[in-house]
Amino acid sequence: MRLTITTTSQDLASVLSAQGIKLDLRCGGRGICGRCRVFLLSGAWFIDNVRHTVSPSAPLSALACRCRLATGSGDIEVPDSSRSETSIQASSSWSSRPLPINHGIAIGIDLGTTTIAAVKVVNGIPVAEASCFNRQNAFGDNVLTRIQKAGDTAGLDLLRRAAVDSINDALAQLGAEDVTSLAIAGNTVMSCLLHGIDPTPIGTLPFTPPCRVFPTRPARDLGLNAPGDVLTMPAISGYVGGDLTAGLNEVKLGSDEMLVDIGTNCEIIFNLGDGRLVCTAAAAGPAFEGAGLSCGCRANHGAIDHIAADGTFTVIGGDDVQPHGLCGSAMVDFLAMGQASGRLNQFGRFQPSAPSLTLAPGIVITEKDIEQILKAKAAVRAGIETLAQHCGIAPRKIFLAGGFAQYLDLANAIAIGMLPPGDHVLVGNTSLGGAARLAAQPESLPALIELSNQPRELALNTLENFENAYIDALML
Repeated sequence: MRLTITTTSQDLASVLSAQGIKLDLRCGGRGICGRCRVFLLSGAWFIDNVRHTVSPSAPLSALACRCRLATGSGDIEVPDSSRSETSIQASSSWSSRPLPINHGIAIGIDLGTTTIAAVKVVNGIPVAEASCFNRQNAFGDNVLTRIQKAGDTAGLDLLRRAAVDSINDALAQLGAEDVTSLAIAGNTVMSCLLHGIDPTPIGTLPFTPPCRVFPTRPARDLGLNAPGDVLTMPAISGYVGGDLTAGLNEVKLGSDEMLVDIGTNCEIIFNLGDGRLVCTAAAAGPAFEGAGLSCGCRANHGAIDHIAADGTFTVIGGDDVQPHGLCGSAMVDFLAMGQASGRLNQFGRFQPSAPSLTLAPGIVITEKDIEQILKAKAAVRAGIETLAQHCGIAPRKIFLAGGFAQYLDLANAIAIGMLPPGDHVLVGNTSLGGAARLAAQPESLPALIELSNQPRELALNTLENFENAYIDALML
């Protein structure tokens, strides 16, 4: 897309946003992720406060969030790869016991950091589902950037409004005019932001949440386009939120069983038996969602989602769709295939040495990309191993929750050392399932509050051997 810019008072990303052109600002416009790259074709521009004069014969590449027009007018080119994604493959299924028979119409909502999934339930049966992006993505792709943005009153209100508008997008897809009860599950930061509660204490030691139990409020008081009340799943701690309370209620862990929700923040709950539950969280980072990867993308139309041993791959949308990037599940496959074939050594380096590998036209995997995935998978494995070692109990079964886990090739995840060998069960989006159950059975909220009080949180950085476990898990 080629455009002429005449506004000098704002950075280019803001100028384009005002024109309805949304760029991929996963880092919140801090110039870190490199996803909003544009080409400056003519004019005078400030790039990181340094003035450049650009001519058509010598265009410049720049990050839209880090440059602005200096004077007059200037021409730019916005590549499709820099624009914000509009479609998403969000998980809206889960595996657990049947929902209770409800009187009226209930809607459960999974308020995720990146995506929102919702389901309408009638007489205990899901009858419609919806999904959309969380509009808060414009302020960064992880909870830390959201916490930083919420540090002032204006930022907090922007984030609250973005969450409300996103949920309304999902409600419009479902049709919520006749709903009698809504329930929302999300991590602690998302739940705080929805209620207009400043989450900044979660971002600093000792990471104490300002609120774990949230008030039941009329939907319209929150700004939601639906009648009835909204119930919010209670959180366990600052980084183990209501989405895990929902998952814990759905899975009903037995002794020596573990629930692992894999995402940018990998949350773990371990049942030690005799009513003892412990939990922790490991910062896996956004690499599983394609952030920080040269050709990474989220799991949407046109994303390569799986790679076979012979180098062939599947694309979301079908074989006729031109791939535009790789999502996290494909990168896990790539590491496993590279390891098995000897193309990658134990450190994730190409053998023989090469700067990169081309998987498809325009889609390149570099050693830096591999490094980012190795760090993410190491955080997951180290979290599981350290918690198990600290408790002196090996998990006999691991339940894997979340959309990313749902699309994983488990054999490949085990092969690269992301998961320990053993019995693994994919349970899907248990956050959404738990929200749907609460919406169908509002009287269960007191029991869920009691459930959220049971796990004892253990900070990984205080546990012996976490650092060693993480370093070991960096290897293939």
